[in-house]
Amino acid sequence: MESQIGLELCTAGTAKVLTVKGQCTITAGTLMIHSPVFPMLEQSRSSDYTSIVLRESIENIYSFIASNVTSPQQIYSIMPFVHLSDEQQVYFHNCIERIRAKEQQLAYTNHPVQRKMLVSIITMLKQETMLEHAFLFMDQLLHTDATPSHKRQVLITFLLALNQEYKQHRTVQYYADKQGLSPRHFADIIKQESGYTPMEWINMATINQAKYLLRQPDILVKQVADELGFPEQFTFRKYFKSHTGQSPTEYQQTHK
Repeated sequence: MESQIGLELCTAGTAKVLTVKGQCTITAGTLMIHSPVFPMLEQSRSSDYTSIVLRESIENIYSFIASNVTSPQQIYSIMPFVHLSDEQQVYFHNCIERIRAKEQQLAYTNHPVQRKMLVSIITMLKQETMLEHAFLFMDQLLHTDATPSHKRQVLITFLLALNQEYKQHRTVQYYADKQGLSPRHFADIIKQESGYTPMEWINMATINQAKYLLRQPDILVKQVADELGFPEQFTFRKYFKSHTGQSPTEYQQTHK
């Protein structure tokens, strides 16, 4: 599965998420950005939680993000969610409806040239919607002069690396080595700055993505295990149940 960036508008219910600034509550009208560039982990969601999600390949807009948001100071300044006004929510809904209409048109179009044109239109509409709403997040840069401490930068650097590499690397030693710190000193800093140990963050990142994948239609547990870098399905099942109290299959059945 390719890396994606997403916008998610909560339309009902609540969710608890973790960011570099601590735990926050998501409510109706909150727009979230899902990207390795802006670390955020979902801890829980209410039973009545609903949302509208738009996802696009991160490659299509990563060049903009990489060239404009590069330092830990900038990442620290941006919260990965904003609350939209009623007018902004309507506009987001309209953008999504326009994209969905083109996707539906594509499904019933057979001519190769027309299909190619529709694919291009859909891609451009997604990029426009992504960048236009990303502007709301970037606006936060204009209203802060905060510079994180050295310890806070260690946390931010860890979470950025974790969001991009948790599928391949799930040891504290790896992330400590990346910052030239001993595992013990590294763990002490992360615990002091966030209230969670590095291993707790690693497990949360893995389980967070596992739950997201398991909620997708028609996906097999084996596919999820492969996507997350587990050597075999059994290992993933054991890992998932030890952290959630449910097997992957049980979780799928209760979150269809």
